[in-house]
Formats: sequence, structure tokens, C-alpha cells
Amino acid sequence: MAAFGVLITVMLHRWHWEEKDRKEWAKARLAELFSGLVLHELEDAAEGEPQRLKVERLKELTGDASITTRKGNKRFAVFDLSVTLAWEGVVAGSTTVVKGDIRIDEVHSTGDEDDYVYSVTVEGSGAAQTKLKAVAADAAIKANVYATIGQCIKELRDQA
Repeated sequence: MAAFGVLITVMLHRWHWEEKDRKEWAKARLAELFSGLVLHELEDAAEGEPQRLKVERLKELTGDASITTRKGNKRFAVFDLSVTLAWEGVVAGSTTVVKGDIRIDEVHSTGDEDDYVYSVTVEGSGAAQTKLKAVAADAAIKANVYATIGQCIKELRDQA
């Protein structure tokens, strides 16, 4: 009977599931990667045209990120995140700083960039706000943001 108990203990140990929370690591890493990141800069922009747009900071990170160990040796990253970035920009010939947010939802371990939901908001209204919001929503800016998120995801997966 004692041998049966040892066998059950060994079997249960092999099917062990362990999860290590990595959300705070992901939050710190994304904050580091995005802080001050220049997304658009055009020194010789015409008057009233977008001259500079940068990420001010990681505004919010919601969801979960973890490293999961299954069956004692199978490790993988599991995450489901929403990322909000605060951005700021200026148009040529103006000292007024325009601010807004970039939000990326559906950043999860079972999908890829095609699943992400990218949206841009701006504070206030006017020509500068409209032009800078359009720059923040541009495909090249979106690709840069996705690549930066991808760097963090790669580093998270490398921990597994």
C-alpha cells in the first residue's frame, strides 16, 4: 500500500502546474521601452504640419502576464494585456503641446498583431489636434508601437 501512495505522489508531481506572475515586470519593461520614444520627427515641417510626436509614458497596463510551468518542465508565457500610452506632439510654428492616448487591446499569447485593436484619442480639438491624431494613427507609427510591444513579448517568452 505504501508503494501505491508513492506512485500517486510521483504522478501528481509530474502534473504539477505553477504560475509566476510577470505583470509588474512587463509593466516596468514597457514603461522603459516606451518612455520618450519618438514616433515622428520632421525638423523641416511646413508651418502647421506635424513636427514631432513622442510617447510621453506608459499610462496604463491592464490584464495578466505570467510564466507557466506545466508537468514540471514545460514553460511558456501566458498574457492577455491592454496597453495605454500617453503621447504628446507639436506642429511646426507652434509651442502648443497636443496630448492624447494610444490604446492597444487584445495583446494576448494565443494571437499575433493581426488580433490587436489599435486606437488613438486626442485631447481638445483644432487643426493641430486633428493632424497629430492622424500621425499617431498612421500605419508606420502603429508598426513602430507594435514592434516595441513585440520586443517586450519576446523578452517575456525568453524567460520561459
